[in-house]
This record gives sequence, structure tokens and C-alpha cells, in this order.
Amino acid sequence: MHALTIQKSEYQVFDNQSLKISNCWGSAVYLIVSGYMIRPLQILMLLFLFSCNSTEKKLNLKQPKQLKFIDIIEPDHDTLPNGKRLLNNTDSSMSVYYKEVVGSDTLKGGYITCYGIDDSTRYFYLRHGDTLHLLNKTTYGSAWSLGTLEKDFVSFFITQIDNGNGSPSTYQIFEKRTGKNILGDKVEAWNYKTYNDSIFFLYDNHTFNLIGNYINRKRADSIFLYNAISGRRQGFKLKKENPDNIIYYDLKKITNNSLTISRREYLTEDENLVKYSR
Repeated sequence: MHALTIQKSEYQVFDNQSLKISNCWGSAVYLIVSGYMIRPLQILMLLFLFSCNSTEKKLNLKQPKQLKFIDIIEPDHDTLPNGKRLLNNTDSSMSVYYKEVVGSDTLKGGYITCYGIDDSTRYFYLRHGDTLHLLNKTTYGSAWSLGTLEKDFVSFFITQIDNGNGSPSTYQIFEKRTGKNILGDKVEAWNYKTYNDSIFFLYDNHTFNLIGNYINRKRADSIFLYNAISGRRQGFKLKKENPDNIIYYDLKKITNNSLTISRREYLTEDENLVKYSR
């Protein structure tokens, strides 16, 4: 080994056999590169410059697998008795944020709710064997806008409709034997409540039809209370509203002699209670 005097210069020529040198400022580790002693900082800089030269070779990295979103049709999925493809609404590896995944639900009596799809439309069916009853269909909404199973009973079942954009959910009630909407064709209830072992639905008589790009709308002038157990239906007059106002109704309280509902304006959020005698 040759004795060397270490200076504060960045580089110092030294014997190739020397691996470690101590000086008066403490110990330091140096790397021998082509006869030069290089400090750790210079080592990192050299490694960085070397890695840059091979960047092009390492850029061809495998991209992570993209998750499938709603309304995915796999080539081996079953078809329904009417030839429509059975809708599988999500890849099994995907977690669907805050909403439940739509799919087939088995009801009492051997009935099944399921979803079909073709090139332009999504369908919501009640199935019993090979018999299908169409409950709802849409060409522009998601499967959740057709309804999902809310509650199941022996002779009927309730579905919940997600209206999106912060709008309240609405409800429908279907007879199992016929697939008929008990409240009326396309009618949706604002809410429902149980009272004295009965189930009451609150709905109004507004209508909404989309004809091409034109909306044909009839404002509600009456509100109804339907008892799903007894089949009794009661109607109550609504006060005349500004046709430009969007009003939400809700079922607040039922007694043997009265019905209390809330009336809320969409824009102002103003809410008031209205009480009717039964």
C-alpha cells in the first residue's frame, strides 16, 4: 500500500489497490473508477446519467388492466327466452362505488327479476320459467333507473328507482302473477310506509312522456294513498301550483283518520306540511 495525502479536491489520483482512506475530518468511503477517487455524490450523479441512456428500453412497461364498467356483455352470457341478452352489469373484480350491482334476484314463488339488453335498449323483467313480463325499459338511462328489488312479498314485490342527480328515489309495486304495476302503468310512488300491518303508497297523477326530444308533461292535481294489503285507494286534491315549480311530495304520517304529507319546492327547498282527513 502506498501512503497518500488526501486533499479537498473533487477528484484525486491514487493507487488502484486503495479502497478506503481516512483523513483528519473523519472516515469516508470512495469508489475507484478508472484510477480516480469519487465521492458518494458523484457516484449518484454517474448512476443517474447512466440510467438516462437506457430509459427508452424501460419505457415499454405493461399497462395495468383496465376495469370494466357497467353494462358489460360477455360473449358467453346467457340469453333470455325472448332472445335478449342477459345483462351482467359489472365485472366480478370491480367494486361499484356506493350503488349495489344490478343482477338477477330470486323471489318467493320461484319468480326472478332480471335485466336484458340489446343494441339500443335496457330491459327490466319479471321471469317465471320461460315466461317474461316486461316491467320497465329505457334507451338512455342506466339499469338502476329501471328499478332494483326493494322488498319481496308472497303475491307482489316493491322496486326502488334511482332517479339520479340528487332527486329522491321513487317506488313501484308489481303483481307477481301478471307483472302488472298495481299503481297504474308507469306510475311511481313518492314513498311508502307501514301502518297497522298495512303498506301504504303515496303517489300523484302527473304524467311524463318523452316523444323524441319533446317532453309531454301533465302536472298533478291530485294525490293518492294506496293500501297494498286491502287494495283500498283514496284520492286528495292538491292546491294549484306554478307550472314552472318542481315539487317533491313525501308521506309523513298516517292515522286512521288523517294523512300528513310534506310539500317541498326543488329550487327554494321550502317545505311545508299538508294534512288531509281520511
